[in-house]
Amino acid sequence: MKAGLLTLLKEKPLNQISIYELCAASQINRTTFYKYYGSQTDLLKEIEADFFAQLDEDLKPIIEQNPEALISVLNHLHEQRELFCTLVKVIPTQDFAEHLFTIPSIARIFRNMADAGNYSESEAKYIRRFVFQGTFAVLCDWLGSENPEPVSEIAGVLSLLKSRL
Repeated sequence: MKAGLLTLLKEKPLNQISIYELCAASQINRTTFYKYYGSQTDLLKEIEADFFAQLDEDLKPIIEQNPEALISVLNHLHEQRELFCTLVKVIPTQDFAEHLFTIPSIARIFRNMADAGNYSESEAKYIRRFVFQGTFAVLCDWLGSENPEPVSEIAGVLSLLKSRL
């Protein structure tokens, strides 16, 4: 069902995908669909939760060994870029970004990038927000481009931005 929905999402928005169409693409009957989900949105939420859980599970050992492992995080996102871009396209951007940066392993590495130790608590809050939103915009542009730059180049850009804060 998940693969069927993701395939359909490449062609049209979620609100234009019928349960009938989803079941046909997934080669299941409607009864089976409704046994597990109430709507296409419920299935999409599960796909998003699975994506974030798998991302955290894959990155946790890397980040524990090296909290500055930005290149490893970017490599992993690059490997998952098709799913990342599909989810960004159909999930409200603010929600997706918030979920992404609350994943413990991602939060840890980007919190390090947004270290605002020399600032007041109020300033630090806005600096972190700026870094997170700016980083998300960079990730979306990079992963959504037809011919993305090498991981090392994006890591360099993000590191340069961090050094300027």
